[in-house]
Amino acid sequence: MNFKDLQFSIGKFKADVSSQLAKNNPLQKQDTKALSLWIFQERNDLASMRTMAYERSETNKALKQWVKEEVDEEKLENGRDLEDIVGDKLCRLFDKQHEIDQAYAGKLVGRCGN
Repeated sequence: MNFKDLQFSIGKFKADVSSQLAKNNPLQKQDTKALSLWIFQERNDLASMRTMAYERSETNKALKQWVKEEVDEEKLENGRDLEDIVGDKLCRLFDKQHEIDQAYAGKLVGRCGN
């Protein structure tokens, strides 16, 4: 085997490997690249929404705990107002927001196929 044949064989091998990678990788094909990038972005959005929902639920728990501690410290009328406004109404609002976020994330899971 001479040098030209070896060079041709290596070039053909590289082309075959490149075409095989392009066939297997949707980001290499022009007709599927946009769709693959869109799915990737949707999955990133879903992951960030799940993270935000978790952080909000932890914030709600901390807020409820704080209100409980404050009410236990002050057995006055102020404590009852604090418990009524922050402890009940605001926490219910945050819980509802958390439920809506989870429902929306659930719809995205169905749409993305995760």
